[in-house]
Amino acid sequence: MTLPNTPRPWYIIDSACDGYAETIRSDKANLEMLRTLKILRSIIVTLGIIAVAGYAVAQGGDPTILGALALLTLGVYNGLELTDYLALLRAYNEVQSADSDD
Repeated sequence: MTLPNTPRPWYIIDSACDGYAETIRSDKANLEMLRTLKILRSIIVTLGIIAVAGYAVAQGGDPTILGALALLTLGVYNGLELTDYLALLRAYNEVQSADSDD
């Protein structure tokens, strides 16, 4: 059972996966570097959202509304980051599987 013959799960965005696969094939991109940059970007944005929401509450904003909006924003952003990260891993596995078949 090879990855290119199996359908991708519903949560893997095909265009993102294909783009990552092309980047990995053409540039021989380092997976560890891509993973590290994605995780670092996610941490920085998450901390930024928390800091802005915390500052707004400290300045007198309604904690119920700001807390709900911050949690909603964090959930949506981190969900998108997760799907993008899973597309990267799937593309890497597909490229590795194709290379081992050749």
